Amino acid sequence: MSIFAGSFVPMIVVAAASAAPTAFLESAAIRLEWDAGGGALVSLKDKATGREWLDPAARTPIYVIQFADGSPPLASTNAASVDIRSDGDSVTIEAAHEGREGASVTCRFRAVKGSPHILGRLAVHSKVPRAIADVRFPMVRLRLPFSGNGEDDCILRPECDGVVLRQPGTNMGERALPYPGSASLQMVAAFDPAAGVYMAARDAGGHSKSFVTRSNGKTADLSISHLLPQVPITRWELGYDVDLAGLRPSGGLDKITWEAAADLYRTWAVAQQWCRQTAAQRVAAGDIPAWLAEPRMILCFSLRGLMPDGRVGNRLPLVVEQADRWGKIVGAPITCLIMSWEKLDTWVTPDYFPPFGGEDAFAAMTRALHARGHRTMVFLSGLHWTLRKDLAGPDRPHVLVDQREDFERRGRQSAISDAKGVAEIIGKPTEGVGEHATICASTPLAREILLGASMGCQARGIDCVQVDQIVGGGMRPCYHPGHGHPPGGGAWCSEALYRVFGDIRKEGRSRDSQFAFAIEEPNEFYLPLLDTYHARDLHQGRWPRSGAGVLGVPLFTHVYHDYSAGYGSEGCYVSDKPSQLALYQIGMNLVCGKIPAVALWGRWLDPEKMDPVQRRLLRAHIELWRGPAGEFLNFGQRVASPELDVPRLDMAFTEKDGKTRRPLSFPSVLHGAWRLADGRRANLFACIGEGPVAFEFRGERMRLEPGEAVVRAAR
Repeated sequence: MSIFAGSFVPMIVVAAASAAPTAFLESAAIRLEWDAGGGALVSLKDKATGREWLDPAARTPIYVIQFADGSPPLASTNAASVDIRSDGDSVTIEAAHEGREGASVTCRFRAVKGSPHILGRLAVHSKVPRAIADVRFPMVRLRLPFSGNGEDDCILRPECDGVVLRQPGTNMGERALPYPGSASLQMVAAFDPAAGVYMAARDAGGHSKSFVTRSNGKTADLSISHLLPQVPITRWELGYDVDLAGLRPSGGLDKITWEAAADLYRTWAVAQQWCRQTAAQRVAAGDIPAWLAEPRMILCFSLRGLMPDGRVGNRLPLVVEQADRWGKIVGAPITCLIMSWEKLDTWVTPDYFPPFGGEDAFAAMTRALHARGHRTMVFLSGLHWTLRKDLAGPDRPHVLVDQREDFERRGRQSAISDAKGVAEIIGKPTEGVGEHATICASTPLAREILLGASMGCQARGIDCVQVDQIVGGGMRPCYHPGHGHPPGGGAWCSEALYRVFGDIRKEGRSRDSQFAFAIEEPNEFYLPLLDTYHARDLHQGRWPRSGAGVLGVPLFTHVYHDYSAGYGSEGCYVSDKPSQLALYQIGMNLVCGKIPAVALWGRWLDPEKMDPVQRRLLRAHIELWRGPAGEFLNFGQRVASPELDVPRLDMAFTEKDGKTRRPLSFPSVLHGAWRLADGRRANLFACIGEGPVAFEFRGERMRLEPGEAVVRAAR
């Protein structure tokens, strides 16, 4: 069985032994040292500051290998013998394991001359064929605090749009982020203002892995789990490098921030196949539809929801009027993100058609939106198959769905399953998407569902289809023996999804060159197929940025915005009353280069009654996009953004449970720095303060009113 979700290989640590000879390797930034006899990493030193990152009382294994049969893991620290050889800019470690394993493991590390990087690879040789589930490599155990009292200690995680865990000595726990999936890129880092450690995988092939961070209050562990196809083999080699490096401040900053790790990763990332063309090149060539680069706003509006008189009803007849009214308020066309459009209920799949309201009414609605210059968009519920749903809400009618019979007839044999072919059934009928199974991406049924539903939507006037609920293009592993793929990990799932996503886009474009494709949350591996993506840079304090000490940061934006620009979520909750949260969300969408959005869902809000400060900032976003900031918002590269000397706002963000509140502090003026390919630079500012905010930025005295946003060319 898999150890992919929730049951991870333990971090095996052996107490320090007597002094033994060591081997070391240096890059321009760090120095690694291994115990020449015990198979442990015993020192990781930052060369600029002299800081020792590791706990000298513990010996961290170089690797941990877990077999699929659940037998005890192999670690370099429990090898029968270890031989370490140093050869100039490289170190080779040979470990031999006795007993029934009869395995040998070879690790090779090399320093990249003139750079902060030390790259490593690993190979396993077993005397008898065995199925490997997980290879944890590399692994580091950092002592806490990193410096001082730990107040400035941080761990950067690639969780969706990006997350920083602050004070890991206090905010403890473990996160294991699957890639492709909720890990949008392949890097983690630990840092404070003076020094940092960076860990990454350099895999261009979409192989499944997991980025694991763990804190117990005394140490912070960083590791990468490489998840293998669970087939018996005698030899296996990691086909790509892993990377350990030290961090230095990003250009223009005098201390280390999360951007230092993002910049280091970007130097590798933009040379990969998914960055063959920039967004500017793709728009110019027609590969990204032109309308996505034109000023417009996304309006998230449910067909089932509250009517103006407070009743729950069918709002399809109101969509065109709402799009016109909201477009007038913000001064731009609308992309109507039509929610609750599905035949049976919101998130009920795969029986989507005819859409809610009937074929004729739905088609008439989309035709009328197009005639007025608007666009349309819908979500698909990934590859879920709704079995049962029994759900109601204050802004939605009660629904009772039972599709178990159809699933048994058509779906069960294609569902994600265990090694015996038993389908995984999860969820409750009374919660979220209901009780459901998930169709395996490698099966013909997966293509039939996603391609068929996408083309069905396009035929009914939908301009952009988003495959939702396959977050970051990742899915749970499947072990079904009859699906034609190896059980467990590898690249088969990402390759299968890539083919299906590509087919959707190709078929859609053959019918209409302006058809667009998106997924929920970004992932680098799929960038060539994405016309936009569902971003949540605007959120704090809730998934995917939930938990004590968690602060969301625009990591994916920083690395990849000039290759793909996302849109500002279905969760920007504007209102008719002053709202610090709504103003923050609108402002973050602006300074992070996202297509602006308004989320109504099933609520009713007359656009003319929107709070005037929120309205001002929304209009400012559109006007800046249409004017001097347009190139930066569409095609700019985000660069390290210095902190502004402005008053801070204490805000409380509510988790999805509606109860847990996360206090966070933000500057009263949000700021983003941008650069174009020709070298031009600009800074975007959005005031979210309760009153006017005066500050100085690079010699200019500025004063912004609440809801005011401006751009300044950088000298």
